[in-house]
Amino acid sequence: MESTERLAWLERLELRLSQQRRSLEAQHVQLLAEMRVADAVAELSVDTDVPDDTAPAMPAVEAEAAVAVPSSASHMFKPIALNELDSMMQSSQEMMQFKFSSSGSRQSQRSGPSEVSKVPSKEKPRMRLTRSASSLKESLTAERVPSVQRPCWHPVPLVQSFVFEVFFACLIFLQAVAMAVEVQYTGLDWGHRLQYDGYDSPAAEIWPVVPEILRGVEFVFGVCFGVEVVLKFCGLGKEYLRDPWCWFDAALVGLWVCDMALSLVAMNTPHLRLIRLVRLLRLVKLVRAIRGFDSLIVMTTALQDSVNALLWVAVIMVVVELLFALLLNQILVSLVGQDARFSMEDEMALFQYFGTFPRCMLTMFQFTLGTWVPVARVLQEIVSPVMNIFTILHKVTIGFACIGVINGVFMQETMKVAQSDDVIMMRDVARREKIHAQKMKTFFQLTDQSGDSNITRAEWVEVMARPATLHWFAAQGLSMQDPEAVFDLLDSDGSDSLTLEELVAGVSKLQGPARGLDLALLSERQRSLQDLVRRMFTVHNELVVEQERDRTSDTPPKCSMRSTAHSL
Repeated sequence: MESTERLAWLERLELRLSQQRRSLEAQHVQLLAEMRVADAVAELSVDTDVPDDTAPAMPAVEAEAAVAVPSSASHMFKPIALNELDSMMQSSQEMMQFKFSSSGSRQSQRSGPSEVSKVPSKEKPRMRLTRSASSLKESLTAERVPSVQRPCWHPVPLVQSFVFEVFFACLIFLQAVAMAVEVQYTGLDWGHRLQYDGYDSPAAEIWPVVPEILRGVEFVFGVCFGVEVVLKFCGLGKEYLRDPWCWFDAALVGLWVCDMALSLVAMNTPHLRLIRLVRLLRLVKLVRAIRGFDSLIVMTTALQDSVNALLWVAVIMVVVELLFALLLNQILVSLVGQDARFSMEDEMALFQYFGTFPRCMLTMFQFTLGTWVPVARVLQEIVSPVMNIFTILHKVTIGFACIGVINGVFMQETMKVAQSDDVIMMRDVARREKIHAQKMKTFFQLTDQSGDSNITRAEWVEVMARPATLHWFAAQGLSMQDPEAVFDLLDSDGSDSLTLEELVAGVSKLQGPARGLDLALLSERQRSLQDLVRRMFTVHNELVVEQERDRTSDTPPKCSMRSTAHSL
């Protein structure tokens, strides 16, 4: 009778272990979805040490990821690496202990802050906060300033917002337009003073109110940029003094104040004109604003990282053009000096293009990058048609081959930047996740015919019977040769229905070929199951032996439930 009870207890224990294993598998599915983002932002992650009593409310995925990290970790936050996940999977017993301890800690947090405060500060585990690519920018921005409770009118949220940067970038662009209008106004006066064709009237007659409008617009721009400096100083505090761009803004505002002060006393000195030219430096701020847009960040980053290649390109071009310039100059000088058929007009035309070293270098760069036909016509008509050989040779070797290679080098540098820049990769991952979620949402709405926000097995099989659906999923990188098996893989909670969250996360996990992480998880899970089956067979054999002893002896076996559990 006791052996029968032990067998029943063993079956219940096996059922409990299988339930826990399924729960762990569901957690691993969620961790895999987070790993797609964590791998992309591995270099841009922020270390965060959050105690239990001040930890903010986290989503389910982040909470499970925090449970999976031992409290003895000496380093601070960084995304879960592959070797960490492998070591985490090697011990399923340790995973269960973390899960039980985490559930106890959650209950203690629900009971009130007084119970949490009883735990010593040295025993508080460090919680790893995994962040998605879409929220990394806000997290990095929020960590610039200490996280204290601020009133709603505090300037910190304003100066750290993306709208704030875009607004002042637009103001800089509008100021550039105003400066262009001012240049056009000055050019009208200059053309009228030279009596140039088409400039018959002075600027005061054509645009009489433009000077007053420009002064008013310049005053408005100066006040706005001054308010920007004040808001940033009040919001960022000490961080403002560490940012070179903020010092740049403050210097420009100070120069504008000097300009306005000198204008009030009716001074028009060269120093005042020099101060007004400094306004052009504000256009440099557009480079920083450009880096906030996805469409232009590749070009600005590529230009920044291509300075080294640009220097070597300049060296090569100067050396090659120098050789051609010296060669052509020596040939023409020798021909003009020995041949009396060249008239004064012909020599003047040749001197215009090849007379001195700077003229030769400029002509060679014109051959390569500019209008080379007029120079080629001069060489053909004045010198000899044989010079066409030189023209064609130079155009083919330098104009086509060399310039083509240089363009290819810069294209390769641009692609390298696009593939290695952390910000670009992070935004690309977030964009692909958003597109994937939108596609799955559209498919979910078309498939959910009942409108209960769930896709049943019957609805799934019905829509998978259409060839167009199979081809669409194949284009997404997911083969639907066995739709019901795929449905079982997507149904993580075993409810025989799919929600939108399960569809998005499951399809994202199953897309594409198997990765090294998937194979490592599968191998480790299979090893754990083999160990569990081996222990179950060992306990089963022991129970069979005890049953045989019970049949042959009247003495009850000395095997307790505690020893059986210890053997498991």
